[in-house]
Amino acid sequence: MVKNLFLIRHAEAEFPDSDKRDFDRRLTGNGMNQATILGEHIQKLPLKLDAIYLSPAIRTLMTGKLVVEQMDYTPRLMDAEELYEATQNLMRAFVNRIDPLFNNVAIIAHNPSIAQLFASLTMTVRDYSPATCTWIELPVDDWKAVASNMGIEKDYYYPGMS
Repeated sequence: MVKNLFLIRHAEAEFPDSDKRDFDRRLTGNGMNQATILGEHIQKLPLKLDAIYLSPAIRTLMTGKLVVEQMDYTPRLMDAEELYEATQNLMRAFVNRIDPLFNNVAIIAHNPSIAQLFASLTMTVRDYSPATCTWIELPVDDWKAVASNMGIEKDYYYPGMS
């Protein structure tokens, strides 16, 4: 048995400004297009997501909604407050606590922690521009067994890549 983990950085968001909290930043028009294209890409992959864990920030929730709208199925959407401003260590611990009934899971969160988690699991450094998604295969039966340097990169994608 394997577990499949999709690590997704939210799509392009508004620039921070003094009138709006970072948490409340929304996707730009370009970001909405990116999330839609990303959802179309994920829909074409040869597996279906059981669940998507989302940071509660507006930009991640918007990204998740637009991604799911492109799917012909509906994965379970799971709020995960700890994904907002998470450290790399918290992200690794979060993966170890994913419900073992889920085999195919996505996490939509923020940089730099999403890129750091990818690097830890695969020992590979990848650019994580907005709306980047990596699919990592993990040769484990339970998320508790996930550790560094065990992930196999199956797909790397961001809208607009050639």
